[in-house]
Amino acid sequence: MPRSARRGQDDLAGNEQEYIVDRRTFLQAALALPAGSASQSTAQRVIVAGAGLAGLAAAYELDRLGCQVTILEARTRPGGRVFTMREPFSDGLYAEAGAARIQDSHQLTLKYAKQFHLTLDPFWPTEGANIAYVRGRRMAIPVGEQVDLTQVPLEFSTEERRMGLRGSLGKYLFSHIRELGDPAGPDWPPASLRRFEVSLPDFLSQQGASAGMREMTPLGHDLGGMSVLQFLRDARMAATTKQWHKIRGGNDQLPKALAAKLAEKILYGAPVIRIEQDQNSVRAVYLRAGTAATVTGDYMVCALPLPVMRRVEVRPALSPQKRAAIDQIDYIPAARVFLQSRSRFWLKRGENGWATTDDPMDVWDYTRDQPGGRGILGAYTTGRTALEITYRDPTDRAQLVLDKMERVHPGMRDQYEGSASHSWVTDRWSLGAAAEFKAGQLSEFYKVLSVPEGRIHFAGEHASPWNGWMNGALESGNRAAAEIGGRFR
Repeated sequence: MPRSARRGQDDLAGNEQEYIVDRRTFLQAALALPAGSASQSTAQRVIVAGAGLAGLAAAYELDRLGCQVTILEARTRPGGRVFTMREPFSDGLYAEAGAARIQDSHQLTLKYAKQFHLTLDPFWPTEGANIAYVRGRRMAIPVGEQVDLTQVPLEFSTEERRMGLRGSLGKYLFSHIRELGDPAGPDWPPASLRRFEVSLPDFLSQQGASAGMREMTPLGHDLGGMSVLQFLRDARMAATTKQWHKIRGGNDQLPKALAAKLAEKILYGAPVIRIEQDQNSVRAVYLRAGTAATVTGDYMVCALPLPVMRRVEVRPALSPQKRAAIDQIDYIPAARVFLQSRSRFWLKRGENGWATTDDPMDVWDYTRDQPGGRGILGAYTTGRTALEITYRDPTDRAQLVLDKMERVHPGMRDQYEGSASHSWVTDRWSLGAAAEFKAGQLSEFYKVLSVPEGRIHFAGEHASPWNGWMNGALESGNRAAAEIGGRFR
């Protein structure tokens, strides 16, 4: 979620105390049987395609029901887009190349973290000043305060300068959140929400926002292709969030904990290339050291990212609407570049290392509460900036971001020791960071994404109300497991 959405939801949290329970209640009831309590489940063989959080959660819950689970994972590690980078950093430092944040309203994520005895730390800094960098002007903003629009070198209306950024976002965007209803409801989205199926710049123009506000709203991110309905749904699902967390030691501790419980059931280096099903069974054809192999099951959970699923042949063919969703929903281009610094020099200036720029780029200090004196400033880029970074070699990537970082955090060039980077655009097993629903796509495709087809059930953050979050992956995995459990019980 961009910081603009986080700023707006802070105001909503106090008034939006009701929360979505119907879906959660269903999942809890569907998975309420003790492990192995359904004797007939021992005969149920379930194939899980993908060992990201969605696939791992589905497999874990099905295993608890006594199913015979086989997980096929193309990578040689679990976690998918939860990816903590530990190399080539010094002194045991690490940074998140993928999923980084957990909201206190993400109940499934918190449940699994507690179950596996994982410690949560605060995500956002509580001290020092953030930096906003707009049109060449560097502005230090103390934590808890909002940027002063009178200091931003953009053209705002008189009313916008009077209301400030928070008030303007409330008027143009967050005042519409209650119109969304329950995004976790079975009939969401209703036809009445189609008016939000436009891009963010177009919607802001319709609402009368100035050119300056249209530029300021997504500061740090390139959201030009995202539907306003997706943007508002994300804010609606986060409306009760008060605290943001991360997992101590790296967010990959969660998929590692799940995978450890399923270790003998996971086949790594096993990309699925074809899925076949009939009335009696489902089969997955996968590659093992370049040679095709087949596993047969009673049911399957397909937890592959949509762009990856495009390469998988399905026999018989999926329904036209499901195939259209797979083929047309693209993922957000995202790339992260990490710069290791000899010291955390920004702290001496009373700054916390966090920044947002109009490049666009979000900057995070990944090492704020890690031991030692060295630091890592990471550039979180999306859209056109991510694509610019992606198609450079690693040395050029580092130089490009170092030049940008020097403007935001002067002194970085002198303190620079080395870099690491990861682009989800060219990661062949993801091909993007998270599903980006363009104008019209949530209304057209969202409901069909999670609908089973024959013996194949579908999971992934794209098929959850928590689109783009670890909680969405976990929720979709639980849903798929509950669907299958309901069928054989």
